Amino acid sequence: MKAKFKFIIMAVAIVFIAVSCGKASSVDAALSQIEKAIDKVEKNKTSMTEADWEAFSEELEQPAKVLSEALESNQVGAMKKIKISAVMLRYAAIIGEAAMHTMTDKMVEMHLADSIAAVSNQLQEVLDGDEMKQAMQNLQKAVEDLQEVEIGN
Repeated sequence: MKAKFKFIIMAVAIVFIAVSCGKASSVDAALSQIEKAIDKVEKNKTSMTEADWEAFSEELEQPAKVLSEALESNQVGAMKKIKISAVMLRYAAIIGEAAMHTMTDKMVEMHLADSIAAVSNQLQEVLDGDEMKQAMQNLQKAVEDLQEVEIGN
């Protein structure tokens, strides 16, 4: 009986250790994945497109979830919590910066489109206006007068 009890205790301890180590390694893997991706993005952030930013967010969605769950359920020690918090702050800063770039680019595009439309409308008004028609008629008459002068010489 004592042998079975010891065996059960040992089995429970082995399962507990295996689960604990497995969870820690998934946290370490998630940390590593996010740190590598952030380093890569920080080097290339000026040349990234909106699609690149979306792919970055999607790629890190699962590792960020693993880290958040580890923090919420107290599965890691104090030092690991600090490291996770620091990495998550870097991640949030990168995503925030991406959002700002995207918003800024869209605002510039909208402003540029509005400016081009306004100039186009003003130019069309000038071309369609009576003054322009009169100027074109005067120019036509001046050309005809020059042709008459040249023919007369």
